Amino acid sequence: MRSSIVLNPYELIYMITLITGFTTIVLALLYYALKSKEARVTTVYLSGESESVIASITPSIASLYWGFMKKFARSIYRVLVEKIHTGSLHDWFKFISSWFSILLITAIIVFILTLLVR
Repeated sequence: MRSSIVLNPYELIYMITLITGFTTIVLALLYYALKSKEARVTTVYLSGESESVIASITPSIASLYWGFMKKFARSIYRVLVEKIHTGSLHDWFKFISSWFSILLITAIIVFILTLLVR
């Protein structure tokens, strides 16, 4: 025998909003409690020029992107460059078809599970 609780939609939205707000507050408090208190200051490398050469010392968006890719996402970048972007259409097709097959199998499994649960 199955029993289910039926809630008023407005009460449900209110409860979800409260839970989301509470979770956000807890995560923000954890972030600020665990955040490093040190401020790291480094000088900007200007290829040997003085700072008067530029108007403002801020990196461009492209520099931030490539800095992230080369420092933090190095293994992902290496896989992208060495295995996928080889210039061979066959390698690209293998990569795309493998991802498509994973998505297709996942969709079929979810579809079968939703049919079985009903």
